[in-house]
Amino acid sequence: MKLINNRFRIAWVTLLLLMVGYCFTHYESEDLALLGGACAFSLLSAWLCHKVKPRVAFGNIIVMIIYNAILAYNIAFNSQYGAGFTWWFYSLLLNTIHPAVLLIYTLILRLRM
Repeated sequence: MKLINNRFRIAWVTLLLLMVGYCFTHYESEDLALLGGACAFSLLSAWLCHKVKPRVAFGNIIVMIIYNAILAYNIAFNSQYGAGFTWWFYSLLLNTIHPAVLLIYTLILRLRM
């Protein structure tokens, strides 16, 4: 159990650093606020899930790191001619839906206990 906790902490800090760098690629204040809120929601839902099911939270945070790394790369380097809005929208959508589903799953498990 301790190994899962250490791995989760490392993955959580990695996701935090990725999202902080990710949010600094935007120059608009409203865009930064929306994406920052979605990123904070992702981190919070992973942390809450870790309190109930550590292995599920670790797997989900690895998935979050993978798709956020891909989206951060595309926002930083492939955002010409209006494509930046598309990548930003995908990022906002995934960082809202995935943590919401994870949070609902965590609440259902918590209520069953």
